[in-house]
Amino acid sequence: MRWFKPGIRNSISALLSPEVRKDSPESLEPVREAMLAVLGEEGAKANPELTRKLRYVRDAHGLWYARAEMVAVLSRLHGEALAVHRVQSLSPVFQGLIPKSLMDASRTRR
Repeated sequence: MRWFKPGIRNSISALLSPEVRKDSPESLEPVREAMLAVLGEEGAKANPELTRKLRYVRDAHGLWYARAEMVAVLSRLHGEALAVHRVQSLSPVFQGLIPKSLMDASRTRR
C-alpha cells in the first residue's frame, strides 16, 4: 500500500519547488509602475526594501502578495482606511495576470 499517491506527491513538490513563475516583463511593467506610484516617494523612503521588491519581483503573484506590505507602509503614513483604498484601487491592473478567484477573494475580505 502506498502512503502517498503520485498525484499528491507531484502537487506537493510543485508547491515546494524553487521554480518561479515568470510573466513577461511587458505585462508586469504597468503593474510595477502603478504600485510604485501608489507607494509614492514618501512610502519609498519609509521602506526602501519594499520598493526594491516591487522593482525586481518576476511574477504577477509576487506583486499581488506585496500589496499587504504596501498596506502596512501606507497605513503608517496615511492611516489604514486610505491605505486599503489606495491598494484596492490597484486591482484592475492585475486583470488577466492572476486568477479571478484571487481577485474575488480580496474583495470579500473587507
